[in-house]
Amino acid sequence: MSYSTALSQGISILLYIHGISEENCANFLSTKVISEQLNIPVPTTVKVIRNLNNAKLTIAKEGAKGGILLARPLSEITILDVFLAVEPGKALFKLHTDVTLQGKEVDEVKQKISDSLEAAEIAMQDQLKKVRLTDLLT
Repeated sequence: MSYSTALSQGISILLYIHGISEENCANFLSTKVISEQLNIPVPTTVKVIRNLNNAKLTIAKEGAKGGILLARPLSEITILDVFLAVEPGKALFKLHTDVTLQGKEVDEVKQKISDSLEAAEIAMQDQLKKVRLTDLLT
């Protein structure tokens, strides 16, 4: 299983926005500042924030006083929420179905593989659903 670094970047961005918002009474943060402070390239920061906005985890405001703000409290955001935001529509496991297995049980073996990987994905999602971003701060 391999994913991009977008999950850890998304979590870092949300934690950073939360921390700065707490200090500055909820001012919007610019993408450039977030990028510089977290050492994430600007294009990557823009892409991750766009995904966070689409998932309604952040709010974007354009203009001179614009920037990014959390859409809801950090205590209401789970790691699963961030994962689903930054890896939209991606299955955890990709099943290779163009296999030239021999024997009568080929379809049964493929189904068992698929069932096993689906069970693993559900278990991972259940675990990520349990962890709120505020849990990472304690």
